[in-house]
Amino acid sequence: MSNQREPMARFFSVIPAGGIGSRLWPLSRASAPKFLHDLTGSGQTLLQDTWDRLAPLSGAERILVVTGVAHRKAVTEQCSELDRLNLILEPSPKDSTAAIALAAAVLMKREPDVIIGSFAADHVITDNEQFGNCVREAVEVAATGKIVTIGIQPTEPSVGFGYIKLGAKIDSAATAREVEHFVEKPNIERAREYVQSGKYLWNAGMFIAPASLY
Repeated sequence: MSNQREPMARFFSVIPAGGIGSRLWPLSRASAPKFLHDLTGSGQTLLQDTWDRLAPLSGAERILVVTGVAHRKAVTEQCSELDRLNLILEPSPKDSTAAIALAAAVLMKREPDVIIGSFAADHVITDNEQFGNCVREAVEVAATGKIVTIGIQPTEPSVGFGYIKLGAKIDSAATAREVEHFVEKPNIERAREYVQSGKYLWNAGMFIAPASLY
């Protein structure tokens, strides 16, 4: 398949929907992790909110979900538009990197030029318009042969996030920057330094890239 297609035409959303949500126990359990719950009062689950954010970007027919065998029924009920060919069931729990890599391998066999974006099933995002603009720019940058990650402007010196140090601006993009380096979750003193410097973003754990780079 030619990679002369427009970047957004090559885009496929991947939702790794796993984990047991242990920090929300006992509400969230292995059989009903947090992404299967309505935790925001939106009237639908975090998974359904994620689906609704991504469908306008890739199209519902281009959303793939990787989840555990135990969650198959709930996921298919909550995502009624999910194509069964776009549902991957893990026989045993693996981390999100393994789930995304598996999805990349499957989709690359279908479309060698596919660009995939991985978006956790349990994120809470309130500004879907800004999110959509960010993802579209990320896909355009990814089409130039880069792995793109989405950063969040810190609101406090949190030790619960990894951090990204901003590098040089990418001339062909509106807001994208090179990544100077990634930092694992720091201690509180280091986190304060990062936030005060204005040179760091929280790492949202969203990645957009040609599947071939995965």
